[in-house]
Amino acid sequence: MATVNPNVYIQIVSCIIGSLGFALWFRIKGKQIVYSGIGALICWLTYLLVYESTESPFISTMLAAMFVAAYANIMARVNKAPTTIFLIASALPLIPGAHMYYMMYSMVMGDNAMAMSEARLMLLPCLGIAVGFIVVEIINKYALLGWKLITSRK
Repeated sequence: MATVNPNVYIQIVSCIIGSLGFALWFRIKGKQIVYSGIGALICWLTYLLVYESTESPFISTMLAAMFVAAYANIMARVNKAPTTIFLIASALPLIPGAHMYYMMYSMVMGDNAMAMSEARLMLLPCLGIAVGFIVVEIINKYALLGWKLITSRK
């Protein structure tokens, strides 16, 4: 039921504007707003490129979430700010909002079959986001632990 505009340029501009609006809504300040928009651009381009080759919502969302999580970690260190600022605003394009809306609408209208169908469609991207974030966090933890071990031996 949920459709996305087939024009890639409109998708990218929409992602950037949505991310910038979200950043403003949560009172992210200064150049961090711009970095959130750049993160959304990277996020959606990654999603589109991976989806074109795999046609898997889970894999494309997971890889895009991994790129955004890595980007957010880098931007957090560069800007001396919490990772969450960049992570949440940049990952906004991945959220399956249309499926959530249609699932809730179907539940209210009493169409349980449609609600279950939309819930299944919503679940894969949500799992992809969670797995992508977790994988990058695990890699980050072990990289920092390894760095501490290397530097403590010197």
